[in-house]
Amino acid sequence: MQRPHVSAARPTYRSALANLILKDFRVRYRNMSLGILWSLLNPLVMMGVLVVVFSVVLPEQGVPHFPVFLLIGLLAYSFLSQNLSSMTGCIVENESVLKKLYFPRYLLPLSILLSNGIHALIQLALLVLFIVVLGVPWSWSYLWYPLTWVALMCFSLGAGLWCATLCVFYRDTLYLVQSFLSVLFWLTPIFYSLGMVRDNAPAWAYRLYLLNPVAGLVDAGRAVILHGRSPDPLAFGTACAVSLAALLSGLLFFRRYQYRLSDRI
Repeated sequence: MQRPHVSAARPTYRSALANLILKDFRVRYRNMSLGILWSLLNPLVMMGVLVVVFSVVLPEQGVPHFPVFLLIGLLAYSFLSQNLSSMTGCIVENESVLKKLYFPRYLLPLSILLSNGIHALIQLALLVLFIVVLGVPWSWSYLWYPLTWVALMCFSLGAGLWCATLCVFYRDTLYLVQSFLSVLFWLTPIFYSLGMVRDNAPAWAYRLYLLNPVAGLVDAGRAVILHGRSPDPLAFGTACAVSLAALLSGLLFFRRYQYRLSDRI
């Protein structure tokens, strides 16, 4: 008797997920004349500023295809930043919906991840354009690049589940996440290489630095696109391990408290 009920519920949950993603699009671009073009303008503006700073004011030291170098780092960090910023308050901000309707609570952070994933695909088209225009050589090593995004999505969802749950019990979590993301911007190799950290930091500090999975994933993206080689085993392996640990622990933590969320909002 329960099997038809479960199968009948699945389309409803898929429909709910689709509606949540659509809602995110509408809210994000409400009253904006340029609409989805902002997904392209934001990384372009940031990249332009950094190119000017590190090519004119503080000339970069022989980094090939510097705009692509920057864009690989910016896209990865921006994806994580947007996910954590939106996921942290997603339960609190949907109080009225959660108290009126029943659906799996994980659909809220998952819808944010998928919505930002669509925006990331648009921005990745910009990366491809720069690769073609600047004449970056193509190679089979590019096949590694999608794996870096799979790991990034795992880490984003896992960390987002932690933040969304904690924000229900401790509202200061939202401000702590914003401060954390500001610090993480400088601790992620966006406008410098991971090799600089490896060469100049003590070994223990470098290993601690690699606990930021975005660092290893950005370095992997640059290795496969700009240098045509496979990712560094230590940096990429650590990034994947941390991402998987974040996802599994986030799912377990969220599952433990999900039925108490509505009562604590």
